[in-house]
Order: sequence, then C-alpha cells, then structure tokens
Amino acid sequence: MKRSLLATVKIFYISVVLIFLIYLLAIFTSLSFNKTIHYSSVGLTVLAIILSGAFVSGDRQRCNYYSNPVNTTKSIFYSWKILIFALPFYLVLLVDYLS
Repeated sequence: MKRSLLATVKIFYISVVLIFLIYLLAIFTSLSFNKTIHYSSVGLTVLAIILSGAFVSGDRQRCNYYSNPVNTTKSIFYSWKILIFALPFYLVLLVDYLS
C-alpha cells in the first residue's frame, strides 16, 4: 500500500513539474497557457475514460471483465493514474475560473 501511495504522489509531482514547464514555455513563447492547460486536461480525461471502458454499455463491460479480468483491472488502474496525473491540470483550471 505504501509503495502504491508513493507512486501516486510521484505521478502527481511529475504533473506539477510539467505544468510549471508549460508555464515557463508560455512566458518565453506566444503559447497560450490557459488553452494548453485546457486542452491537456480534456485530452487526459478522454484518455482515462477510454481506458476505463466507460463509453460502453454495462453488459459489454461485464463481458469484457469476465473474458479477461487481468487486462480490465490493469486498464482501470492506468485510467486512475491518468486522472491523478490530470488533477493538477484541473486545479489550475479551477483557479483560473475563480480568478
């Protein structure tokens, strides 16, 4: 459990560093920071939804799980990791919206 928590925190910090690098890139170029963060968060969310299988019906999800439970569990695990990676992007969007 402790190892998984450490990996989750590491993914979160990598995302924060990436946002900082995007911010620096936006300062020195004509890149729009808000648009980049917005498109990145939307892309990460769509990728997580696709990996989790939320776009399919419940019957198909159940069939996919029972046909290959290891693959389904891995894809849900990866979708959670992507959502944790996207969490700082959501926080930046929230701060931008509230300011």
